[in-house]
Amino acid sequence: MGHAPISLILTRPAGSNERFLELCPPRLFPRFQVIHAPLIEISATGLAVNLGEEDNAIFTSANGVKFAPAGAGRKAYCVGAATTRAAAQAGWISQRAGEDAGGLISFLEHLKPEERLVHLSGVHTRGQVAEKLGAAGFNVDRVKVYDQKLMPLTAQADDVLRKSDQVVVPLFSPRTAAHFAAICPASACPHAVFLSESVSAEAAGLNIAGSETAENPDAIEMWQAIEKMVARITLG
Repeated sequence: MGHAPISLILTRPAGSNERFLELCPPRLFPRFQVIHAPLIEISATGLAVNLGEEDNAIFTSANGVKFAPAGAGRKAYCVGAATTRAAAQAGWISQRAGEDAGGLISFLEHLKPEERLVHLSGVHTRGQVAEKLGAAGFNVDRVKVYDQKLMPLTAQADDVLRKSDQVVVPLFSPRTAAHFAAICPASACPHAVFLSESVSAEAAGLNIAGSETAENPDAIEMWQAIEKMVARITLG
């Protein structure tokens, strides 16, 4: 006997949702009714980026790469595999330098590059990468090359959250988690899957039926956590 589809509400920005869905294990995909409900809209700030030939970039997300100048063979220190790949594809000599902002800072403090570092970031960040590296004596600047505007729930997502008890919501950033907790209907009780403990901490006020947290902050681990959640819902 088959199981009723579980609603999977994808909250990442347009494009990111689709890339994440491409990684869904084939055995799992038929279980879902997929609902695209981006809670953040990414747009360029239009700020000028002045990079010399010897300057090194810092990227803490693939969006930074998207709105940065082409690499033209310059070095880039990146957080995570996806950002490292994106930077390489954009012409940077990219190096994976940690899985989060703290890891990147530790990596650079050990490496001690002498070149000027430029963190090409979003308007909203939490890791204080440039500030902490500057305090440690590095020649570092930050340019906010993109903005992350908060978006309301789509009508479809809002309706499903109100009417179904079989809803899984993956949450990938502390800001998105806090926003979702604030706008989720009071009567809803979704199953939440978090990228990390710092993400789950921002959803502390959210009424949830259950939660899973990825063992490591990457897309594959998120799908593994989602699969655990699906198994729990099915057995329940």
